[in-house]
Amino acid sequence: MARENIELNENALKLVRKCEEDKEIASEGMGACQVMLEEMDKGNMDVSFMDMDIPGETYMEMAQKIKPQDVPQVLKMAFKMKENPNVEPGMKVAANRLIRAIEAL
Repeated sequence: MARENIELNENALKLVRKCEEDKEIASEGMGACQVMLEEMDKGNMDVSFMDMDIPGETYMEMAQKIKPQDVPQVLKMAFKMKENPNVEPGMKVAANRLIRAIEAL
């Protein structure tokens, strides 16, 4: 699949910045990030559409090693998954849950 560059809208960028600037919010969002990464691992998902550097580890490994500074990157992944029409509905649900969890903090 060719890479599609999905741009984040202003509200998405504000939420990402919120996580980058407030480590407490990022820490509280780690659980939701883990859930989304675990779902991505189950789905064996093609993430070429995200136009991001994804580490050479499984999503399960990423979920197990997640740190507060990783939350903004995972949040960006969630926004891009939400906007891509080729993403499975279950993955979109996990992405939406993460986004809502961060918004609520």
